[in-house]
Amino acid sequence: MTTLTPRRATSRTADPRPARRRTDRTPYLLIAPSLVVLLGVLAYPLVKVVILSTQKWGVAQIFSASGAPSFVGADNYSKLLGDSEFWTVLLRTVVLTVAMVGLSMTIGFGVALLMRRVPDWCRRGITFALVMAWAVPTFISTEVFRWMTEYNSGVVNWALGMQPHNWYSDATQGLTVATAVVVWGAVPLIAITLYAGLMQIPAELVEAARMDGAGAWKVLRHITMPVLRPLLAMLTTLSVIWDFQVFNQIWILRNGAPASDYYTLGIYAYIKAYAGHDYGLASATAVLTVVALVGVMVVYLRQIAKIGDVS
Repeated sequence: MTTLTPRRATSRTADPRPARRRTDRTPYLLIAPSLVVLLGVLAYPLVKVVILSTQKWGVAQIFSASGAPSFVGADNYSKLLGDSEFWTVLLRTVVLTVAMVGLSMTIGFGVALLMRRVPDWCRRGITFALVMAWAVPTFISTEVFRWMTEYNSGVVNWALGMQPHNWYSDATQGLTVATAVVVWGAVPLIAITLYAGLMQIPAELVEAARMDGAGAWKVLRHITMPVLRPLLAMLTTLSVIWDFQVFNQIWILRNGAPASDYYTLGIYAYIKAYAGHDYGLASATAVLTVVALVGVMVVYLRQIAKIGDVS
């Protein structure tokens, strides 16, 4: 009699090592050309400016036999921070930025609210006018404002009964004109963007609030503003970044030769570089400007992240 021995079942033991996931490199290959361009256009100049800010680079170095700049470390920064004119220019830039951003946001928000209340044909006309104003190059719009404030035949002087009047003999009045030019160019983007945000507020929510007795001010305060707060923060942050670097408007209004009372940080750095031929000091000014804007950029990126989370 034969006995059958049961066959032992063999169990396969799982491989303790996790299987390697194949990563698709196609997206990285697709964005590689763009990254190379960004590194060349943005990263290289920024690194070069930082290096130049630690060097003495002027006419003497350019026309010397070696042609090489000398390393001075933080001397340019010490010289810059010890210059009283730099602090005056910085304060003027901050005050101008606050005025430009405040006026741009206030007027743009008001235009956006107006566009929501007017009839459709009027809204289209306002939108067309905003887009046309936005499309005008900075040089053209600044020249128009310069003609409007011309000493003898300017329409602004004629309307105010101040003919003749020189708006640029006093820096405060001249910078007021420059502020008007900047606000003129900034309002269209702000107004159109905020109007798009207003259109996202459900009409039923507004009607329900009005049925509960809420007036226009309460609707604006408790419904409109909370919804638009991330968008307002983003636009304000962008406006600060743009207006802090204002250059073209003042430069064109003063025919390329602004007095020291008109200097902003951008003009100050340009004058130091090309009039004073001190490229190291000008680079240090540019680096400090970037450092000052880094905090603003962080706020902007946080607002972008919040908007992405909400959407």
